Amino acid sequence: MVVKRGNDKVGQVSVDAKKKARIEKPTNSRQMHKTKNNDGKPSIKRPKKSLKITSKNVNYSLCIPVSIIDNCKNLEQITHVIYQVAKSAVLFNAGEIVILDLGREKKKDTNQGTSKHLSPALLIASLLQFFVTPPYLVKTVFKKDYQQCLQIASGLPRISALPFMRYSKDDEGRYREGLAVTMDKPGLRSSKLGSKKKAYDQTKYINVGKSEMIELRGQLVPANVRVTVDIVERKVVSPTEAYGDFVGAQASFGYHVRVAQNFGDIFTKSAFPEGYTQTVWVNSGDYYFDPDTSKNVKLGAKIPRIEKILKPSAEDIASGEAEKPANLMVVFGKWDHLSQSFKQSSDMFEQCDGAHQFFDGQLELPGAVPEANIPIHDSCMISLTLLSNL
Repeated sequence: MVVKRGNDKVGQVSVDAKKKARIEKPTNSRQMHKTKNNDGKPSIKRPKKSLKITSKNVNYSLCIPVSIIDNCKNLEQITHVIYQVAKSAVLFNAGEIVILDLGREKKKDTNQGTSKHLSPALLIASLLQFFVTPPYLVKTVFKKDYQQCLQIASGLPRISALPFMRYSKDDEGRYREGLAVTMDKPGLRSSKLGSKKKAYDQTKYINVGKSEMIELRGQLVPANVRVTVDIVERKVVSPTEAYGDFVGAQASFGYHVRVAQNFGDIFTKSAFPEGYTQTVWVNSGDYYFDPDTSKNVKLGAKIPRIEKILKPSAEDIASGEAEKPANLMVVFGKWDHLSQSFKQSSDMFEQCDGAHQFFDGQLELPGAVPEANIPIHDSCMISLTLLSNL
């Protein structure tokens, strides 16, 4: 995990209102100062920086807070919001989606049509996992308690960028997704006390959504896990061999989904063993954000805006450093939620002054997109598009 300290920030300076009357040319072009707009109102020029990525390959990870569904009034709206996040992650090949749990309680409104057993974090995780699950495995993978919250999702178009989700003749495909099915231990009979038969923790039978199970040739795999099967050779293969680059973190299918109970879990429980090389913040979902308040001006100085991403230099490529993938974490949401979540895990990082030290910069969305005043699910697609073209 790479944690940026305060001295790593570019253009971090203080603003002193008492010196406003003193007119002089700033010595630093990135220094934050006040100017006037055409309407005569003062505007603050905020510091900017360049983010250098010393790798030719970038693994994107997304972190969305459960507040992404705060404005949703029913299950249909929740499903469509999470569907947009899933599409963004798949289209830009994001390997991981982290759901930041803000400690929200289960919603009591039964009109939403969600299961009463699902918390907001678990509901979001279930929907995200559903969108990368082949239709023929849904009833096998998801328990009956989850079926109610998937009713709307089942009517949406498949994310066809994933090879196993395309509208093709399923039975003609060589590779299929399957679920390892437990088998009874041969020769073990139930005792006179009526004890149940034990089961192997490994199996050679795979449910691939056909009328008969696939029996693997000379292979045993852990029971109740999802695998990719070569139907012709009757063996389990890696997703990379079957689908190429459409593989998420920890060899997951499309993307890996996990829940972070607090801000610290985002980094300490990364799906990438080496952690994240850079972390950026996208200010979104804050519909009452005022960039000119003192608090937000100071925050803008601590987390400079990213104006350019520097690609690997010729020296980096020659040294071989550019071959190692970079893991870029993109965190979405309003700052108040991130700051509060950091305080819940502040004991994990005793030498940190605040959550801002974890970020290398904040991504400024282009065009007429208002700062912070944009839904989180919309900012996902815009941010990934911007990052891939900077």
